[in-house]
Amino acid sequence: MASSLIRGKYLLSPTSDGQTAALHDSAVYQEDGVIREVGGWEELRSRYQPDEELGGADYAVIPGLVNSHHHGRGVTTLQMGTCDGCLELWILDGWGRRPYDHYLMTLYTALSMLESGTTTVMYNHPQTATATLREDVDAVLRGFMDAGMRVAFSSYFRNQNRVVYGADQDFLAGLPADLAEGVNSHLAATDMTDDEYFAFFAEIYDRYNSDTSGKIRVLLSPSNVQWNTDEFLQRTRETALQYDTPVHMHLVESNYQKAFGLRTWGKTPVEHLQDLEFLGPGLSCAHAVWLTERDIDLLAGAGATVCHNASSNLRLKNGIAPVNPMLARGLNVAMGTDSTAINDDDDLLQEMRLVSKLHRQPGIGAPAITSEQVLAMATANAAVPTGFAGEIGILEPGRRADMLLVRLSELESPYLDADLPPLEAVLGRARAQDIASVIVDGEALTRDGVHQRVNKDEIRNELREQLARPVESRTLETRRMAARLRPFAEEFYRSWADDSGGPPTGSPHYVYNSRT
Repeated sequence: MASSLIRGKYLLSPTSDGQTAALHDSAVYQEDGVIREVGGWEELRSRYQPDEELGGADYAVIPGLVNSHHHGRGVTTLQMGTCDGCLELWILDGWGRRPYDHYLMTLYTALSMLESGTTTVMYNHPQTATATLREDVDAVLRGFMDAGMRVAFSSYFRNQNRVVYGADQDFLAGLPADLAEGVNSHLAATDMTDDEYFAFFAEIYDRYNSDTSGKIRVLLSPSNVQWNTDEFLQRTRETALQYDTPVHMHLVESNYQKAFGLRTWGKTPVEHLQDLEFLGPGLSCAHAVWLTERDIDLLAGAGATVCHNASSNLRLKNGIAPVNPMLARGLNVAMGTDSTAINDDDDLLQEMRLVSKLHRQPGIGAPAITSEQVLAMATANAAVPTGFAGEIGILEPGRRADMLLVRLSELESPYLDADLPPLEAVLGRARAQDIASVIVDGEALTRDGVHQRVNKDEIRNELREQLARPVESRTLETRRMAARLRPFAEEFYRSWADDSGGPPTGSPHYVYNSRT
């Protein structure tokens, strides 16, 4: 039975009762990937004979970070030629990204996430070509498994409004005939019926959800309310109950998505989901930037989770999500990078720092997110919607031994006041290079920042070699088509921003009359 004792000058972790533990000179004892005891280092050392001791008096121990929303792109959208911009147009520009090796791309992004402390990821697979979808999914999950990460996997599905937030054929009817034909051909590559999607989900679930590693959970994923029919959403809910699996989706990421709800149903998308009895504790919603106060109450009352992606929201011109009002109402808020972190990497430590600074509203006594809340958003809160709830996110007996060793030498150099709370030091100063070891299921996957199973340089070089080849002619044609399509999409949305009901509720840098 493999065992280890992981010691830290500080042990920092959320607790099951919603508090934050900050223990000094403490350790975690694990056997076979399960935490057996947490306590004082001297005491645990006297009672156990572990196979290995990790850490020491110059480290902090924190739970493994959980990235609650990610699309698996190690070579980023920016690197692939898509500049940041308004979400709706950015999506169309993205049609022209070149194809890539799903296994290598996933393995590369998994290694990057591990280096910066992410041990579990909620991976939302894009709707790739139907002809290769099963092959693509197998490659993605093989990449995560070879890296040793834990993954909550879902493949999203769109069955309407795939070009703009209106019926596809109605919109295409207003385009030049050759452009409409090209768009139709592009969409046809990912065509799937509802029956085919649910059969595909059942196949992937049966194949992977009981994987012997225990590191895969398979979720359902309608892409968003404007991209899915009510019938599909209702069937998703029924299937989720049948399989006892969570549901992950995007929701009111942009003001145009909120406007879609107000135009279509005369109510917000969240209110519409409530009418469909779709909200519930198994639901997690990525972004949720454009919420009203009533929306927040509905989500909190249903026990749902919001997966906050601060960097992505800023980069794609969607604004600042009302995180402080969410937390104040008891809504579970998690954290993700959406593959578009602020430094164009997958560093969840940097994302935590951005979140901690972004949600400090101006003025003495004004709401401000706490460091304890930020830590929970990246650990305990983020574990809730993954399918691994109760197994990860907190350092306590019975949970999986997923944790980080953060080296304190650089954080404390040349000086750090002894009275500064250790969590403030870690959250305020730690970077990926300060992570000495990343442990998943008791296995030290990285030591001194180097992955012990896979050579990242070799993977990077292989990707570089593949992507150095000339851009495919079909990709170039798609880019030209997307460029021609852009002005028609711009015209379609021209008046929509006025219908969104104003900026996000409680957003710290906007002053307006909130719609309730």
